[in-house]
Amino acid sequence: MIEAFSVATAHHFQDAMASQARLRHEVFIRRRKLDHSSWRGLEFDEFDTPAATYLVWRDRERVVRGLARLLRTTGPYMLRSYWPQLVENRDLPASSKIFEVTRVCVDKRVEPVIRQTIFPELLCAIQEFLLLDRGIGMIGVTREHLLAHFIRSGVQWLGPTRLIEGEMERAFFVPTQSIRPTWHCEKLGIGSNVLAFGPETASERNAA
Repeated sequence: MIEAFSVATAHHFQDAMASQARLRHEVFIRRRKLDHSSWRGLEFDEFDTPAATYLVWRDRERVVRGLARLLRTTGPYMLRSYWPQLVENRDLPASSKIFEVTRVCVDKRVEPVIRQTIFPELLCAIQEFLLLDRGIGMIGVTREHLLAHFIRSGVQWLGPTRLIEGEMERAFFVPTQSIRPTWHCEKLGIGSNVLAFGPETASERNAA
């Protein structure tokens, strides 16, 4: 199950906000050696604002082991701010119906039989979230083979591959209807609904 929260609703999810920042520190700073902002084992950036939504997979001890951050493209977002050169065949999105997906990571310390389900579940949850908000698609930057492995049709590449933070990466757009990794869901037995918002009220979620 994937939980979704924002700054406005994080109080319903124990220390999930801090836990996702610890995972980011483990993945991006300790493992990949990237020069990201951090403080006492927590990774963060300027896009961790009240406008961000965090989708997390937590283990039985409530530790975040998988993460994706969503931002509507009406405000500042990473692709526009840092890597606009990756988009060559369309305008940079600026729509409340298109979400940027960033800080996607899965904890490699999780046993493989469980770890293999986390990223497909995150993709399913992203699709469910966008459907609830009538979103038309997601954008982001990734290594091409990683996304193509899970989403086997519908990916629109927005420009050429370039070196980004030590990896050859490419910008993409995926329409909402194509985000669910159908083949992996069938193989791994992932159900049709994986997204849980927790006990927050509808008014809190709308404000998030």
